[in-house]
Amino acid sequence: MSNRLNVETIFRRRPSTFESVATFAIIAALLYLGAGILVPLTLAVLLAFALSPVVSMLNRKLGLPDPVAVIVAVGLAFFVLAGFAGIAGYQIASLAAELPGYQQTVMTKVTALQTQFGGFTWLDQINSTIANLGNSMGAERPTNGENTPLPVTISNELGPLTLLTSVMGSVLGPVATVAIVTVFLIFLLMGRADLQDRFIRLVSAGKYSLTNLAISDASRRVGRYLIVQLMVNTVYGAIFGIGLWLIGVPSALLWGMLIVLFRYIPFVGALIIAVVPFTLAFAVDPGWGMLLKSVGLFLLLDLTTANVIEPRLYGSSTGVSALAILLSAMFWATLWGPVGLILSTPMTVCLVVIGRHLPQFQFLETLLGSEPVLLPAERLYQRMLKGDSEAAIEISEDHIEEFGKPHFIGELMLPALQMANVELQTGPEAVPQRRELMRSFETVLDTTLMPRWSDAADVLLIGGRSEIDEAAAQLLGTALTDSGAAVDVLPPGAIRQEAIGRLDLTNVETLVLVFMGDDVRAQCRYVARRVRRMAPNIRIVACILNDLVLNETAETLHVDHVAHDLDAAAEIIVQDTPAKRAPEDVTSANPFAGGGRGSDALGRALDAVAERFHVPAAIINLVDDQRHLEDEEAAKLTLLVAEHRKPLIVHSDQPNPLVGDNAYLQTNGIDLYAGAPLLMPDGTCPAVLALIDYEEHAFSPADSQALMLAAKELVSKFGMKPAPAPRPQRLSVA
Repeated sequence: MSNRLNVETIFRRRPSTFESVATFAIIAALLYLGAGILVPLTLAVLLAFALSPVVSMLNRKLGLPDPVAVIVAVGLAFFVLAGFAGIAGYQIASLAAELPGYQQTVMTKVTALQTQFGGFTWLDQINSTIANLGNSMGAERPTNGENTPLPVTISNELGPLTLLTSVMGSVLGPVATVAIVTVFLIFLLMGRADLQDRFIRLVSAGKYSLTNLAISDASRRVGRYLIVQLMVNTVYGAIFGIGLWLIGVPSALLWGMLIVLFRYIPFVGALIIAVVPFTLAFAVDPGWGMLLKSVGLFLLLDLTTANVIEPRLYGSSTGVSALAILLSAMFWATLWGPVGLILSTPMTVCLVVIGRHLPQFQFLETLLGSEPVLLPAERLYQRMLKGDSEAAIEISEDHIEEFGKPHFIGELMLPALQMANVELQTGPEAVPQRRELMRSFETVLDTTLMPRWSDAADVLLIGGRSEIDEAAAQLLGTALTDSGAAVDVLPPGAIRQEAIGRLDLTNVETLVLVFMGDDVRAQCRYVARRVRRMAPNIRIVACILNDLVLNETAETLHVDHVAHDLDAAAEIIVQDTPAKRAPEDVTSANPFAGGGRGSDALGRALDAVAERFHVPAAIINLVDDQRHLEDEEAAKLTLLVAEHRKPLIVHSDQPNPLVGDNAYLQTNGIDLYAGAPLLMPDGTCPAVLALIDYEEHAFSPADSQALMLAAKELVSKFGMKPAPAPRPQRLSVA
């Protein structure tokens, strides 16, 4: 056991900078030195990705045995490549025979340009180069009427053996590479299942599901990229070749075929090969029309393909950023030459997929991937932290336009403040950053939410300790002003010892203390005690937005109510005003007592709730039901929900820290318990709506919100005349 822990500790240890650089240098050196073996192997692997669907199709639809299907697929690929090379070679030979005839046209154009733009010495150099090229090709012969004999030197050094060696040396290398790639490809396709098993065993470290997911994702992305790229390049080459043929450029078929291959080189491949037909158009046509048409055809085709067609076809198939593709192309071209340019994108896709699914390589996805590395709340926090208010406003407005203001407040602004609360609480170095953050926050708030504070407010919000608490109070105040409440917000300095005596509470009915930190008890008790002396009838609410202090209650903080999220605080403030509270001497039975146990209206409503959430049972537990309270473990769940005024979700395999190992759930075989408070208009919680499922059941945050909505609907239908229920009993929670 100790050895296992030591190994896990080693793997968790973050490597130093020197170790990372040394590892990268060693890997790069091995890739460079082993290019002779690794390049054919990599080519074979990528071809195996592309041909694997073909082999599977031959197996399924034609019923061919696996070896026969592999041979047929490789043979078809070899036939296509050989045909491509043969046609290209014939076109090149034909073009070479026609080149000397274009010399005079080129020289005439260059001379005309030199005459029009005199003084450009580079035109003289071009003219001289063309003349030398024509002489070397035999384009011009002496005109003295006699053929000048060429001097011939006979050498015995160029014998048959030397000639054979020279030819074999130039041919053997490519032939050997093709042969090695073919052999590798056949063995990879025939043993693909066994190789996959061995690879999983080698890199999985026991995490077979993650490794299998990574392999499947890599195979899907790389295979789809290669197939889609081949289709796009083929259509691109066909249109380019036909267009050049219609324009009249020589060997148009050759340029259409070559551009199919060169487009595998990222960004510049098509332009590299397109320069050659542009030069031919310049040489063939005495005018400029052919050249201009060729350039226009290329620009129209390339821009349309790169900006319209490819983004729609590829989508997120590669998951690699454009900058990563460019850097990858430079890196692999340096190591492996032109072949590295063609292989760069598929190999980078594989690295990104590995980083996505294997935690130890997650930095690869961060460096090379196209997905945003920061969540929207993190991006907003980072922009406000550095004072980039314009970018923060843009992020905020886009989010509000898509999701609305409530979602922006709860899912973007509040998480950003929570991050600030964790990072910027202590230390003198945090003070200027906190001030910069608050300046940006107020700019964003005033621009996007436009809060309206009132000088004669009946709801006063005060930040508990820091500027971040004040910012959270402003978020809560914005939500309240949208509901029509008269609200004002004060900074934490208003409740400090030297200033709290001057606090104006003339029209205030509800005072809300907002805290985002975990040190709240002493400050909250002090403020509550002083405010009670100044205004005995005022209602005090503590809004604590920190999960570390969920155990704080109204009794421990000496306040009237405690809320642990903005929605709960807003509901308490709006619904439980002093004018709306029922007199203390009014008593009535629990509105949910005796209902929901048969075919009555409440029972039918509970059946509908159970059907909506796909669970076998939806029940109501009363907080004052003595029979329910006798089962301490079951009552603990009910009282926790009633006390915290928020949903409680417990899975048997993921115990909630507030609940622990609950004997009621374990004894009854309950896999999912989801409870939501039935909050009455006067702020009390007489009962809890609970969902029960005995099988594995995922329950998302959206389901929690839907459960709260279902609880509100039950209250609106069956609890319109509630009575104050006994305060929930406190149970010790381990």
